[in-house]
Amino acid sequence: MANKELFIPCQSGYVSAVKTETQRQPIEPGNLKPILHLKIERMTEPQLSVLNRVLLQIEAEDLADRVGAAFDQDQKQGRLRRIPELVKQFRAKHRYA
Repeated sequence: MANKELFIPCQSGYVSAVKTETQRQPIEPGNLKPILHLKIERMTEPQLSVLNRVLLQIEAEDLADRVGAAFDQDQKQGRLRRIPELVKQFRAKHRYA
């Protein structure tokens, strides 16, 4: 998810993420899990709900990126040219589809 800005919903509308004290200091990737676990443990239910939606958005964007890359690869390999022929064959076999 390179260079994508996340917007976090709040009661007053949508605001972009604000830098916290820990974001100002670089954190080693190996140390992130324990820090995030502590933050999650202190979250309220509404905060957890927001976090879950953010994580779902990240997963959806990652999946969309992977599907897009696979589609581009299939197009380069010429696999998409057969689609009209395959649709015609399917319709011939399944008249009500």
